[in-house]
Amino acid sequence: MADIKQLKIKIQSTKNIRKITNAMEVISTIKLQKVKKRAEHLREYMNTFLGMLASVDGYVSLFPKTKPHDHAKELAILISSEKWLCGSLNTILFKQFAAEYDDRQDSVEVFTIGKKATEYCTRRGYTVVWSLSLPDTFESDTLQALYDYIDAAWVGDTYSKMRVWYNYFKNTMKQIPVWFQLSPLSVESFNEFMQSLDIVLPKKSSLKKYNSTDMVLEPNRETIVKKAYDIMMNVIVYGAVLHNKTGEFASRMMAMKWAKDNATKITADLTLAYNKARQDAITKEVLEIVSAKAVIED
Repeated sequence: MADIKQLKIKIQSTKNIRKITNAMEVISTIKLQKVKKRAEHLREYMNTFLGMLASVDGYVSLFPKTKPHDHAKELAILISSEKWLCGSLNTILFKQFAAEYDDRQDSVEVFTIGKKATEYCTRRGYTVVWSLSLPDTFESDTLQALYDYIDAAWVGDTYSKMRVWYNYFKNTMKQIPVWFQLSPLSVESFNEFMQSLDIVLPKKSSLKKYNSTDMVLEPNRETIVKKAYDIMMNVIVYGAVLHNKTGEFASRMMAMKWAKDNATKITADLTLAYNKARQDAITKEVLEIVSAKAVIED
């Protein structure tokens, strides 16, 4: 009977786990759909923004020339989730990050976004210059501290390189850990980022041609270049965070689905074992009664 009681407890516990994982799967699915809509809005914004940049192409160089550096200090922006329960999303990204920087921790400083990234870098002994916690629902203003830090670092020429590490959301089943070189930013790297967002870049042949006297840049060319560059940097960072957050919800949704399916299977197996144990107990009791009756009659 003790085994039957233990099986009943296990069955009830597994059913409770199934209810919890099912609820978390539903919540993650809803959040995933919301963040996908935001990604679509980002693509629409970037299409408009690129159209504006393309119209002044040829008059303004938006990508500054690479500056010579007398130091080798780098900035790594590491983006992770706030919680676990999202499969191997963070683990694979952290492994690639460690493969790149573990042997030269003294030459890199880390700006972390997400609780798990902060915990990882602190545990591994990296120099964390700033950390941000990111809620499930966030706006671009939530990353203002990062925007300001990047701008100050770029203006002050603090780092030779700035890279952002995140999980690229390819589809619901697949998230790819990647890094993007934020500075120095080149035309090639910027175009790669646009392609990752599925943004169609304007063709120069389809743009109206202007003479230099037809276009007036206000307030001046340097201000426009600086502002456009700031917007590009901020949008790239925001896009990376949005990709990582989308991948987090997708990974958690799939992880909870697999956990729910496993709980369902375990419940079925435990129920079968419970029924067999219960039937064995009943059969044993019947045999004991029959044997006792036979002894009494004899």
